[in-house]
Amino acid sequence: MQTSNKPKIIIAAISSRAYVKSAVDAGFEVFSIDTFCDVDMQKLASDTRKININEYGFVAEELLKILDELDLNQFTGLCYGAGFEAQPQLLLEIAKRLPVLGNSAETLRHCKNPQFFLELCHAFEMPTPVTSFKRPFSSAGWVSKQLGASGGAHIKPLLPLDLPMPIPVYYQKITDGTPISCLFLADSVHAEVIGFSEQWCAPTVISPYRYGGAVSHATLSLFCKKNITDFIQAISFKLGLRGINSVDFLVDGEKIYALEINPRLSATLDLYMAKRDNYFASHIEACSVQLLNWPSVKGISRAHQIVYASKTVNVPASMDWPEWVCDIPQLNSTIEAGMPICTVTAEARTAWQAKQEVQARAASLRQELMLA
Repeated sequence: MQTSNKPKIIIAAISSRAYVKSAVDAGFEVFSIDTFCDVDMQKLASDTRKININEYGFVAEELLKILDELDLNQFTGLCYGAGFEAQPQLLLEIAKRLPVLGNSAETLRHCKNPQFFLELCHAFEMPTPVTSFKRPFSSAGWVSKQLGASGGAHIKPLLPLDLPMPIPVYYQKITDGTPISCLFLADSVHAEVIGFSEQWCAPTVISPYRYGGAVSHATLSLFCKKNITDFIQAISFKLGLRGINSVDFLVDGEKIYALEINPRLSATLDLYMAKRDNYFASHIEACSVQLLNWPSVKGISRAHQIVYASKTVNVPASMDWPEWVCDIPQLNSTIEAGMPICTVTAEARTAWQAKQEVQARAASLRQELMLA
């Protein structure tokens, strides 16, 4: 590993590039653990380790083995993104080795328990989609969701046949609305909204709700923004949330339905830039103390969209990736159908313009990769 005078940190996430970039921009030297080890992430991190995932997220034994092979005394701590939701106990094992710079395992367990989440929403008068923990008598109009999953691919239309699931599921009534994710920063007492992102899906026949992309600074009414902000401030204080977090909603006109809390670094972090300071630096600070200075966000809209392989793709060695592509795969690598190839980005003055641009770029890249 390279040596420097910079503070060293470990970042573990299924896809860590956005967090690694933010951490490097904040002056950290990063050791990254993720599933893809993309080309651009490896250029940012001082060292990386690739790790496998299963239906629970990270393969726990692999992650702990990686940590046990390191001299952990040199690291400030470990920050985490997706990969722990179904196994918060893994954070407890990590915390025995070095500080976890984020919400605790207990907080993660509470937040990813749908029964707890429903009770929390009810306590603060925030509507949710109709939810059942028993299989509905009729499957029409319902979806099943896996506990502790992320990315949307786990959300399935409920089928008439009661098929066995690898991990527990719960059921929600399909509800109209635009998916909105609210990114915020909290210090256990106070919370500040960073921004509201509109999200969209990259549907397949078996995974119609697979995550497709998002654009920052989505257009919402003042009524919706206030209600969401009030809810986030209330739950942040109630749960003692720290650092970067997000809550997902459906917004239908003036109707708001809360879907889930993600008490961890969020995929939409790279859609926002602070006018001063750095959001990752604020995340680290907020995980240990109450913030005195809160970053303010730049108003430009940013968008990203994941390009998935619709068939097996061999990444050509001659591929010249445009500057607006990130999460770049290794040249000559083979990407199986259904897996992400890369992420396309765009920015513009408005969310609508940024969304149109990123979708046009994604379409042109798909044609170049002969996926259209």
